[in-house]
Amino acid sequence: MSDTISFRQQRGIATLSFDNPERRNALGSVELEAIERALGALDDATRVLLITSSDDRVFCAGADLNQILDGSLDGDRFQSVTNQIAGLSVPTIAVLTGNVFGGGAELALSCDFRLGREGIVMRIPAAAIGLCYPVVGIERLTSRLGVSLARRLLVAAETFSADDMLTLGLVDRILPAAQLRAEAASYAESLLGLAPMAVTSMLTIIRQLEEGALDRKTAIALANACSESQDVQEGILAQREKRAANFKNR
Repeated sequence: MSDTISFRQQRGIATLSFDNPERRNALGSVELEAIERALGALDDATRVLLITSSDDRVFCAGADLNQILDGSLDGDRFQSVTNQIAGLSVPTIAVLTGNVFGGGAELALSCDFRLGREGIVMRIPAAAIGLCYPVVGIERLTSRLGVSLARRLLVAAETFSADDMLTLGLVDRILPAAQLRAEAASYAESLLGLAPMAVTSMLTIIRQLEEGALDRKTAIALANACSESQDVQEGILAQREKRAANFKNR
């Protein structure tokens, strides 16, 4: 993949990891291209994507500010990658091993689920350095977090502790460092045990609602397809027989 981004797919779970601790896992052009290649390489068997870091100090510092300053990278380029993550058809889990800064916060909030380590902080310092955050990013953060919290995160550039993040819904769970990766892997495995068609259909509908652009006809068609699928018959039968379901995604 690259020296600073690693990617693997195994038994239905893909893992994308930031591996550049010397630069606080800042994402420049090389890293963004590597992430795009990884997203494009997701195969049909992959049903969950974990996004994490090999470093326990910093999850991601966002866009590489040196490249922003010299003009070799702009916010739109970074935004296109977070857009791709937010639009994936499979559930995504951000595993926040360390502190989360700038665009790294939006990247994490572009994922469907977030698990964080005890003691981390989150901050988007755009206002502190004179930047207006990209419009699409402001739109996504506002729709996901609500106007009040988006103001605190973007306009006031507040720093949120791990406890704050959990209380405010910025993360779904906060765990001790020794448990975080194992719990994230377990959560990914639990998603693998669910019916793929139902998961992707509801994910699509939720995202449309979040964007204020529900295509009701398409949403109803997705729901009906699930109700008429072999998977729903298998799921009900498995419940009755007290066994794991063998979903075929049809």
